[in-house]
Amino acid sequence: MAQQDFSQKKALLIEDMAEARIMQRKMLTDFGFTSIDIAMKAETAIELLKNKSFDVILSDYNLGNGKDGQQLLEEIRHAKLIPNTATYLMVTAETSIEMVMGAIEYQPDGYITKPFSQAVLQRRLSKLLETKEKLYDVNIALDANNYEDAISAAKKIMKKHPSLTGKCERIIGESLLETQQYQKALSLFNKTLKSRKMPWALFGKAKSYFLMGELEKAEQNFRQLMLDNRFFVSAYDWLAKIQVTQGKTQDAQATLIEAIGKSPKNILRQIQLGDISLSLKDYITAEMAYRRAVFLAKYSCYNTAEVYLKHLESLARISDSGALLTRQKDNFDSTLKKVHQSFFEDQNNKAKTYSYEIDVYLADSDTSTAKQVFQAWLSEAKSGHSTAPTREQNATYAKAFGG
Repeated sequence: MAQQDFSQKKALLIEDMAEARIMQRKMLTDFGFTSIDIAMKAETAIELLKNKSFDVILSDYNLGNGKDGQQLLEEIRHAKLIPNTATYLMVTAETSIEMVMGAIEYQPDGYITKPFSQAVLQRRLSKLLETKEKLYDVNIALDANNYEDAISAAKKIMKKHPSLTGKCERIIGESLLETQQYQKALSLFNKTLKSRKMPWALFGKAKSYFLMGELEKAEQNFRQLMLDNRFFVSAYDWLAKIQVTQGKTQDAQATLIEAIGKSPKNILRQIQLGDISLSLKDYITAEMAYRRAVFLAKYSCYNTAEVYLKHLESLARISDSGALLTRQKDNFDSTLKKVHQSFFEDQNNKAKTYSYEIDVYLADSDTSTAKQVFQAWLSEAKSGHSTAPTREQNATYAKAFGG
């Protein structure tokens, strides 16, 4: 392999520990990098990524307080802050299955485990950058959402670099799905599977069937993938989608619980489990899922009012069967405080929050506090700061307050 020239490449190093930062910076300088930006925490990295472009991002998984490396990568992918042409290498001292599964879901270009030598890092970066350079035309097309160009570029690259056939076939298959050429995609995934048992090809095949409305065949293939490869947690999400479509909501709930057991840090999966559990009136499971989502939301790009309000709602519905336990009441108060801090300006959020609070106080037979909250609500509604209670709510509360 020819020696990679790093001198024209821009690097971003994200590392909160001073010692590791100094050492990794020195390594990059020794490789020939002349442009190296440093971020000690995720927020700084996001600002840098919004304003500058980088060829190489070397990010630690553990970034102290605030977002960790997985949440950073999740946000970067969500906000499209790095192009496909850039190389993202995750650095980790952790090898816990939870961490590995979580980070794999957001697909960094590679991993390197601490401690590593200069030679190992150089080799990994050289190989990743060499591959990126060969796939440059494909990645430019993908960044422009030009899937037809991506397909033709990938076909040319396969001829020129047969060792990249797998990568190119995967890109072609995913681009065919994006352009709704499901039958063509299915043929390509089947062709790949004939010669090599690649998990991504089986995943693509299952998705093709799903998008063509052949749910039973899709389910068979997702289940096969779950048996073959425990790292493909998204197969569980798709299986849950099928089960919801078929009206098998309880099966979908069980599938998501299993997926969360494998990769608990995916906030959207926790929210989906909460939503499904709420629809099943399984308020205990819903509360647990939303509580985890609230915990993950703090440093996530999915930090919306909805997550917190759903958690309050699940606890309010638990209180329909009697007073909350001390632990549950503490969880309610904790989430309530977060809503007050960040989302209370919105009229609808305010109204929902007041109604959940009243329900919880009434369940605890604390009628006087419930009444105070109701009065506060009415006064806020009168001044236009909150949505007013519905007629049904007015009737329910008037009855509860003996009025």
